Amino acid sequence: MGWQTRRILETVGTATGGTQSINYNLEAIEALIITLQADVADGIRPPNATTGGTGPTTFTSTSYGTIATASTGRLGCQIFSEGPGILHVTLGTATTSTSLYTTRLASGDYLEVPSNYTGLIGGLFATAGTARVTELS
Repeated sequence: MGWQTRRILETVGTATGGTQSINYNLEAIEALIITLQADVADGIRPPNATTGGTGPTTFTSTSYGTIATASTGRLGCQIFSEGPGILHVTLGTATTSTSLYTTRLASGDYLEVPSNYTGLIGGLFATAGTARVTELS
């Protein structure tokens, strides 16, 4: 689906002016819709389409812990820090500390893990805290 969609959108973008261009654009859009309908019928979902998820789960560890395991089916992960502690989050490694982390979240902070990141997400609270974690799949 990807290359067909890009090709159609590229050609739609180059057509300009007049009735001929309008007809050309409509034909390209119709072809895109037919392609998408066929993909859906075949069970292929569009990029970043989410059909479910897990959560929210609670993360409270003051020593390193896994916030979300690596998962090829994950399309996204959202982390909301609601407790008083500072949450240190690390992507891609089982090593996290208060001085070695990807990002840190204070109470009320929200992290949306980069789209389609499927690797390990780990972290720890510097002091007691609570985070809500939701994974999208």
